[in-house]
Amino acid sequence: MDLERYKRQVVVKEIGENRQKQLAEKKAVIIGGGGLGSNSANILVRFGIGSIDIFDNDVVEISNLHRMSIFNEEDIGLSKSQILSKKLKKINSELEIRGFEKLITKKNIESISKGTDIIIDGTDNLKIRFLINELSVKKGIPWVYAGVKNTIGMVMAINPGITPCFKCMSPTFKNNKKIEIPVLGNLPVTIASVQCTEALKLLIGQKTSGLIIYDTWKQLFEIVKIKKNRNCECCSKRRFEYL
Repeated sequence: MDLERYKRQVVVKEIGENRQKQLAEKKAVIIGGGGLGSNSANILVRFGIGSIDIFDNDVVEISNLHRMSIFNEEDIGLSKSQILSKKLKKINSELEIRGFEKLITKKNIESISKGTDIIIDGTDNLKIRFLINELSVKKGIPWVYAGVKNTIGMVMAINPGITPCFKCMSPTFKNNKKIEIPVLGNLPVTIASVQCTEALKLLIGQKTSGLIIYDTWKQLFEIVKIKKNRNCECCSKRRFEYL
């Protein structure tokens, strides 16, 4: 590993040379290559995460370009996961970066997450988030939830056995009907940055922040301490309805 690439990050007191070298040994799985997933992938590559797998079965559309900074007009109609892996390898050729045109289901989520150190939520589907959450609790794999709508984004790092799980926070959330979710163009990259900072903390064994809520229009930032639900069907009772 060429530490010269990361010299401005290494001198950050929370990182240092040893932790930077630790990051090179870590593996991340990113589920979703859209507004959140593509921006988080871009940031994690620049952080120096050694291995990154990106899963998305969609293609780039013109309506994606206002919030997905790594894509351009030449990418329209092409696979998000494949374009991401190709472009990210040009940013950091030292890393192992793979893109998979694959929809995540209960049948494949255990196999695709084998050997990973962290899962990054880049999806906009609550069912898949509950699936990730159950896998996290079952296998002890940390993950970082993120969501955006209008001008507001939310992030929460879930570390099984230490923090509350996603279902502790949202036991009754339901998927919205299939509609276009309104999103201010700069919001996903802002929230992806917060998401990646929380992921970085998990990877180097540092305490995470709780549920982070940010309104980029009003410039309001709030951290909510979510309590572990002793009656949670997932992390307390270990009932996995989605797996």
